[in-house]
Amino acid sequence: IDDNKGRRENGQSTEHSRTDAMILSTLNPDKNQVRMLSIPRDTISYIPKVGYYDKITHAHAYGGPVAAMDSVEGTLNVPVDYYVRVDMDAFVQAVDELGGIYYDVPYDLNEPNTNDDGRTKVKKGYHKLNGDQALAVARTRHQDSDLKRGQRQMELIKILFKKAQKLDSVNKLNNLVEIVGKNSKHDLSNKDIQSLLSTYLSTNIKIKTNQLKGENDMLNGVYYYNPDMKSIKKFSNLLRGDLGLSKIKNDDDFLNQRVIDQYGELIPLTEIDKSLLRKNQHDTSKGNDNSDVGEDNNDNNQSQGQGDEQQNNQNQQDQIDPNAQQDPYGYNQDQQQAPDQSQQQENQQPDMNNYQQAPSNQGYY
Repeated sequence: IDDNKGRRENGQSTEHSRTDAMILSTLNPDKNQVRMLSIPRDTISYIPKVGYYDKITHAHAYGGPVAAMDSVEGTLNVPVDYYVRVDMDAFVQAVDELGGIYYDVPYDLNEPNTNDDGRTKVKKGYHKLNGDQALAVARTRHQDSDLKRGQRQMELIKILFKKAQKLDSVNKLNNLVEIVGKNSKHDLSNKDIQSLLSTYLSTNIKIKTNQLKGENDMLNGVYYYNPDMKSIKKFSNLLRGDLGLSKIKNDDDFLNQRVIDQYGELIPLTEIDKSLLRKNQHDTSKGNDNSDVGEDNNDNNQSQGQGDEQQNNQNQQDQIDPNAQQDPYGYNQDQQQAPDQSQQQENQQPDMNNYQQAPSNQGYY
């Protein structure tokens, strides 16, 4: 999750953090295989907890792990039986406990450190990384995209598993389990944990990694990742197959999937009212000062992003968003109060016709 000491000190609670990465994993003991599917954080998804469409990364902010699980299940029509929520500290400490890991860094990095109170610099090339450096590699997407970041995250996870498999010290393995335990939340029993450890740390386990394909879309000035129906069906059936479930053939069985009609409107296949696709104060659009996507060199895009944020009225959000009062991201610490537009926005519906495909060369979602 997108959580650290600095953000907690600014008022963000762990339960109201966005997910920095979402990976749906299945275990097939018959094939001795683990499959991981990376879901881009800006994937447009129906969030049952709040009753409207939003970026899937916000599901956890609205309702914790259960809300995130519900959104993933609806998007892929794959049952999610368990969850493991891990924060950044667990990743950093696990890498350090293993003595660091080797990775081919694609470009020079200058990223916020673990607590967002400094910078971590990493040089391009293949070399050994400590925990903070590995986290910088796992988090960055400013120079390429969220898809590339998802790919790096799964690669790093595989490297961690491979190195943990080679541990010859029981103490080190126990330390690793303790680190994850202190910095995670899950709904697994002790028996489940022991079974998973024995499986994942088996030297002959096969780990397959996949990514949900799609395209960049922009709606009402906010960028979303619109998943491709063929990709959803493909990976849904692969994951369902791992679980011994039947294949899905009907598109309507994917509750969160949308189609774009000839007028450029996003139409939910379940015919959920169009007004349920809305923006909120957790906007992660590029160019938004309060976004974690990064700065935008394009002045027009920056103005658009800031305008989107300022148009979100707190009074309106209080009626819908359980996190608005708590200001979970500390946005109001130094943000200028937006003009009172509550009366105007109360009856305002999102302009579904203001839809266009994002430029393919933007490299962000």
